[in-house]
Amino acid sequence: MKLALISLGGEGSKSISKEARKYFDSVDEVDIKKIEVRVDEKKVEVLYEKKPLPEYDCVYIRGSFKYALLQRSISSALQGKCYLPMAPESYTTAHDKFLTMLELSKLGVNMPRTYFAATTKQAKKLLEEVNYPIIMKIPSGTQGKGVMTADSLPSAKSMLDTLEVFNQPYLIQEYIETSATDIRAIVTGKKVVAAMKRKGKGGEVRSNIHQGGTGLAYELDYETERVAIKAAKAVKADICGVDLLEGVKSSMVIEVNLSPGLAGITAATKKNVADFFAKFLFEKTKEFKGESKEGKYEEIIKEFGMKPQKEVIMNLDIKGGRIRLPEGITKITRFNADDEIALIAEKGKLTIKDLDVKKE
Repeated sequence: MKLALISLGGEGSKSISKEARKYFDSVDEVDIKKIEVRVDEKKVEVLYEKKPLPEYDCVYIRGSFKYALLQRSISSALQGKCYLPMAPESYTTAHDKFLTMLELSKLGVNMPRTYFAATTKQAKKLLEEVNYPIIMKIPSGTQGKGVMTADSLPSAKSMLDTLEVFNQPYLIQEYIETSATDIRAIVTGKKVVAAMKRKGKGGEVRSNIHQGGTGLAYELDYETERVAIKAAKAVKADICGVDLLEGVKSSMVIEVNLSPGLAGITAATKKNVADFFAKFLFEKTKEFKGESKEGKYEEIIKEFGMKPQKEVIMNLDIKGGRIRLPEGITKITRFNADDEIALIAEKGKLTIKDLDVKKE
């Protein structure tokens, strides 16, 4: 099988390409800056260095927000012809922080309250209505750029002048006190393969590694893992990074990154995150091509440190009249809180059946 990794050629992309060569028959690194998309009344064609892009079994597109429309165009042209880990609309959605918030809201994903202001005049009016402190952002931007905090109306108004140079609308967001700490979770399919807690350097509200923050390996609880996976689903991405804040009641999503950096989280977790990406792309490409999934169950069981077996012997855990299953069983079945299931109950027996049996 053939993989094309279209990107700007950063270290993260190179590490994924390197690991992918263990699985795919061939891996091509394609420079996104040398791609163009040609459209006429008959077809949409992707050109690389003025020639039609060769056929691939899998195409993974990475890159910054500056290439969002091109990424969407490439994905749209290739949709249905090969495995793509993102839907075409993922690129224009996830590269815009407010569009991301709109999609998260549709799925009921917890997030900080956020306001959108299209002009500086409108932003100044909003600043007179919100409670302080606040976070001010621009919709497009990465690595913490264009993110500022204000603890009063005068300071917020002065910051508008600074953000005005980006020539973008404004996002005004409620401030969640986390001591300049957030969580980066890497999602592949319906699983979080790595997570770290990031801490901003002294006096800095941004915890991004690129802004001098530090990362430590972190184990997500079940609910936070579900939130991260749900956020990826909201933007229709099979692979992404999800940034979260630890809230009082539940974690909040602040951003979804389609091209997460790998160096920081690899160093923090000591996990080969690039290999997780490469293997996931390979397995999904096989699935796209309709190849066998033999051994999938055994791999999942082994992954969670359990022996393959048809039955698990345990004492029944009933709290408040409700039967509770071990967390390991939940992870193996890949059940999500919003899955539609059928319960078949009879004396001495309970069967839980997922009505959508296709699992990652």
